[in-house]
Amino acid sequence: MKTFASALILSASFLGAAHAGELDWPPPLDTTSTLTRAEVLQQLAEARATGEIPNGEQAYPATPRASETRLTRDQVLQELRAARAAGLIVNGEQAYPAHG
Repeated sequence: MKTFASALILSASFLGAAHAGELDWPPPLDTTSTLTRAEVLQQLAEARATGEIPNGEQAYPATPRASETRLTRDQVLQELRAARAAGLIVNGEQAYPAHG
């Protein structure tokens, strides 16, 4: 009986030690904001105006559009040729870009 009681006490002490490290998990989140309420409401209004907030479960957010470029088609092609010549453009699954 003494052996059973000491085994029970020993196992209870291990059980308490195992749970002691789990009481602080997950760590508390720092949820302080650097934005004012007015700034958040302004960002919300902008997101609604640009269609970034989906409506309903089946709606997807708007796809971001590429910014307008001031380059001509010939300038873009010239940059592409230069990138290919420098080895920055690769084709295929086994090719890795050169790192410089």
